[in-house]
Amino acid sequence: HVNARTMMERRCMLLLLLAVAGVFAEENVLHLTADSFDQAIKDNSFLVVEFYAPWCGHCKTLAPEWEKAATALKGDTSAGQAIALAAVDATVERSLAEKFHIGGFPTIKVFEGNSAVNPSEYEGPRQADGIVTFLKKRAGPASRELTSAEDVASLKKDGAVIVVNAGEATEMWLNLANSMRDTVFWCHTTNKAALKALGVKAGTIAMVKDFDDKNPVFTGDASSSDKIVEFIDYHRTPVALHVKKGDQDALKVVFESEKKPNVFLFTTDKDAGVDAFKTAVQDVRGKMTSARFHDSDFAEAFQHFGLDKFIGDASLPKVLIEDRKNGLRYLMEGDVTEKSIKKFLADFKDEKLEPFLKSEPEPESNSGPVKVIVGTTFDSMVRNSGHWVFLEAYAPWCGHCKKLTPIWEDLGIAFEDSTGTSKVVIAKMDATINDLPRTIPVKGFPTLMLFKGDGTAPSVYEGGRDYASLSAFVSKETGATVKPGFMPTVSAEPSEPYDKAIIKFFQTQFQVPYAADGQSVSGLGLTAAVIFLLFIAAISLVIACIGGGTPSAPKDKKE
Repeated sequence: HVNARTMMERRCMLLLLLAVAGVFAEENVLHLTADSFDQAIKDNSFLVVEFYAPWCGHCKTLAPEWEKAATALKGDTSAGQAIALAAVDATVERSLAEKFHIGGFPTIKVFEGNSAVNPSEYEGPRQADGIVTFLKKRAGPASRELTSAEDVASLKKDGAVIVVNAGEATEMWLNLANSMRDTVFWCHTTNKAALKALGVKAGTIAMVKDFDDKNPVFTGDASSSDKIVEFIDYHRTPVALHVKKGDQDALKVVFESEKKPNVFLFTTDKDAGVDAFKTAVQDVRGKMTSARFHDSDFAEAFQHFGLDKFIGDASLPKVLIEDRKNGLRYLMEGDVTEKSIKKFLADFKDEKLEPFLKSEPEPESNSGPVKVIVGTTFDSMVRNSGHWVFLEAYAPWCGHCKKLTPIWEDLGIAFEDSTGTSKVVIAKMDATINDLPRTIPVKGFPTLMLFKGDGTAPSVYEGGRDYASLSAFVSKETGATVKPGFMPTVSAEPSEPYDKAIIKFFQTQFQVPYAADGQSVSGLGLTAAVIFLLFIAAISLVIACIGGGTPSAPKDKKE
């Protein structure tokens, strides 16, 4: 018994120590409430606050990284001021969530200058090292003055891409630095020791980084901010950046701007085609972002771009251009060589390429009342079909889409005999695995669109999703008529949900019969009166049953 008791005491002590350790481990993140928030703003000139929800998966993933970043930043004033990280449970501190317009989780706000007015959005990395580097850039001056070799060592330690003005900081330089402060580290110096540590000559503008050409020097017009930006854009990202699953920093580089197209290499863990790709994309550096995905460490990227069918296939590597501005993708055919990639890039510039559509295989049989549309058949079977098409863009996991399925089947049967100028085809497309042109307005599921089949934009249907409403819409717009004698298999639902109908009844005013001055009573009052009368009637019935039984027959008296 003594041993068991001792073991129990030790376990309790261990749990207590772990609990205490957990408390102390989180001390570096300030946990704020509505009562403590204003004081935290006063105490911290640069405060970064994460608004989270305990049930949010992304918040749970961010939490340990947020703590690591807070620990790394504690006591660090190298940016010119201290950086404090905080967290607010937005499900509890609702007044704060409403005040700062928190609409999703996690949302991170940056409060500067001891002010809670107009905080900026944090759009940086979500991993500790990236958070630290990003916030040091934000918290420091737009261009930091380096006064010693030690300053340079501190800057290089962060592994940042550095832009150096080996001279005085002009107003143009500071304005330019401020406009791109989230992209690279800006600094200026005339200190000889600092210049030597940087490897930069006095009077020049240069970049210092640890990839590709490591110390490029600007040779253009130093008075032209556009030329300096062009120089920086050319050198600031690695050629053929290797993007791995979960690497938020790399993903931000790749997808930071819709104005600049991307060119991607999809390859194996054996780096097939990497050397040819790196050489070929040198010509488009600064104009396009180049990156590569490997099937062994980011298969999800293959799926996202519709190339998962090539995983494990001898046809890898593949090269794909993504034009995000126009919502188009282009897949290179044939072998991946330096020459073929250069030609592919040139054809893209000259607009000679045909877009690549993510698409399921065309169905072997498509004779059902609802036609199945895939990415490669959308144009011929829908947009330029020559007849009306009522298309449902759906997602397999969407509950509303599942509910609509039997109604959509009924609609297909009802109009399958339509012909001539009134011919209408009922169709559906899984919009999660088939590409639609960016001009097609799919913003949620299901999206129902009526196409004329002449290449023009569709009209989006926003009416009721019952058979009667849908069939009436089709007939009105197309002139098609329902198959004679057809009866839908799905029973008609009420025009509005029961809960809304009940609320509507409660709010309606009813005229009281024979009452003067047009007196009325609400549906709620009427319901209460009826319930009260039923209650009185029930009580009366119970009393009658208890006290008013059938009287027994009188007994004869004996003489």
